[in-house]
This record gives sequence, C-alpha cells and structure tokens, in this order.
Amino acid sequence: MVVFVTALGWAGFASAFFIGATDVGGADPLVGETDNLSSLGACGPGGSPAAELCWINNFLGDLGESPATYDSSEKVEPLFYNLVDGSSTVIAFGLARPSEYFLIKKAGWWGLFENVADADWAVIDTALISPGFNLPSDDFEISHIAPIGRDVTVSVPEPGTLALLGLGLVGLGLRRRFATI
Repeated sequence: MVVFVTALGWAGFASAFFIGATDVGGADPLVGETDNLSSLGACGPGGSPAAELCWINNFLGDLGESPATYDSSEKVEPLFYNLVDGSSTVIAFGLARPSEYFLIKKAGWWGLFENVADADWAVIDTALISPGFNLPSDDFEISHIAPIGRDVTVSVPEPGTLALLGLGLVGLGLRRRFATI
C-alpha cells in the first residue's frame, strides 16, 4: 500500500502537453530574452549567428555556465509552430536535433530556452515571455530557431517500469497469502 501511494504521488507531478496524439512534453523554461544582442556586452550589430552566440555566451557566462556552441547550418528559418491541445498560449514545434538550449527569434526579440522537458520538442508558454515576441500570432511562424549546445539524448528506463509492475504483483501476492492464514 505504501508503495502504491508513493508511486501515485510521484506520478502526480508529471505534466505534458499534446498535439493530437503526440506527447510533446512540458514547457521549457525561459533562460533569457532581449531585443538588443549587445545588452550584455559588445556583440556586434544585427542578428547574425555570431552576434547571437556572443549574447548567449555572455548570458550563460553570467550564470556560471560554460560557453555554448551554435552551428548556423542547423538554424531553421522560418519555422511554423502549433498550439498545444487545450491552450491558447502554449506553442510547440519539433527541433532539428535534441540540444541543451534553443534560441528563437521573432519580431526583433531573441529568447533562450533550456530544453528540459522533451529533447525533441520545444514547448513555450507565451504568457511567460515578453509581449515583444508577438506570440502566438495569426501566421503561426517564428523567424528562426537554432539548437544551442551539445546534443542530449534521453533514455527511457523501461526496465524500471517492469520492476515497479513486478513489485506491485508481489505485493498483491503477499497480501493474498497473509489474508488466507
């Protein structure tokens, strides 16, 4: 009984968004946003990949993180997104590759997000970002998206699920055995 209650309490914290039958994970947290890439140090004019990487590394450096990588060949522009089921503010789109962070640009604003919920999907709660991003919008388009940092792979511990199921069956068997004595 204790195992069941513990498992139920742990499972209660799971949160996921869906697009149709596809589970896109939970919302990825915003790490930083700006409308001026030189706001944390001289990064150069415009929105070039070099200026974007400079701002990202200045921002991550202030957080004590190591420098990130940015391969401009992985940048996707434009990118179309979907609203998740049942929400008017949460958007989601697939990523070119799983990465530690992802950068979006829309309407002269840049946002850096930590990719924590599902490495293959970007999920953004637009109610938590600056209105300058103009998201969600009627065209369902983001100027560009770029994976930032190293590849991350997520492994699903299926054997753990089987062990939990087995533990439950053992518990039921023990209950039945002691109930007959």
